[in-house]
Amino acid sequence: MKKTTDYENNFYILGNTKHDVLKQQYMQPQGNIRPAIKSQQGSIGIGAMIVFIALILVAAVASSVIMETIEKLKEDGEITSADVRATVNTKPRPTSITIIGEGSDALFCATEGGICEFIGTKTIRYISDGDPTKFVDLQLTDGTPCNNDVFTDPHFGTLKKCYIMDSEELLLTWQMTPGSTNILAKDVYYVVFCGGSETLMSDTNDMADAGMTFLDGTNPAGDEAPFATNDVIETGMKLRVTLLLYSCIPSIGEEMSLMLYADGGGSTIITMYFASIDIGHKLY
Repeated sequence: MKKTTDYENNFYILGNTKHDVLKQQYMQPQGNIRPAIKSQQGSIGIGAMIVFIALILVAAVASSVIMETIEKLKEDGEITSADVRATVNTKPRPTSITIIGEGSDALFCATEGGICEFIGTKTIRYISDGDPTKFVDLQLTDGTPCNNDVFTDPHFGTLKKCYIMDSEELLLTWQMTPGSTNILAKDVYYVVFCGGSETLMSDTNDMADAGMTFLDGTNPAGDEAPFATNDVIETGMKLRVTLLLYSCIPSIGEEMSLMLYADGGGSTIITMYFASIDIGHKLY
């Protein structure tokens, strides 16, 4: 058998038959396969290294973002905690409550044709809007229409209005609690609650509108004029204000609730028991 070499396909021809040629072609490895495998393995190694480096960079960026987020949450938490402390600490508290007698000011409750709402029996004045000397007073119970049918007409041809004439005055002295932030006079309120769940009534006002002043002799400036709307109340100031009660007229043995609260701050609630309604009787 004659051996020849096929240089183009890199295998030996051992016979002259076609069968022998094909057999030898599949039995002998081609010379260019191993270098190709090595080249592919090298490419895979470089690709894996690039992916690994990319993962490290992504992890570093993610770690930085997480740390920044934690710091931001910490700062927000500290701010929120400070706001909560300010809210809880900034509140008014009473130092004394005393009955000082019947009020001298009437409370508007309705214009002619409307309804004057109140609980209990009260003196209601139906008065001419053009001449305050022309009016009719009636003792009425649990609300009334404000019209000529109920009161008759005290001044023909003019508009009339209804006022509640009964009122009680309490003197409240108070301060802001220690640690309170400064607050405006118009942002501190009182509310007196009376009656049951079905007949709950209240009298309310802000400290500026109620004519709050300093306790006598406690204002360093010596000015006892009432606080204006935007005057600042500071911790340590000793203050006084008259609580006008129109809806909640006390009677002996009655209990009422007084709430003092600061807008955006906290509140204080106490119970007032009227063992007496005499002038000078201390409720707190």
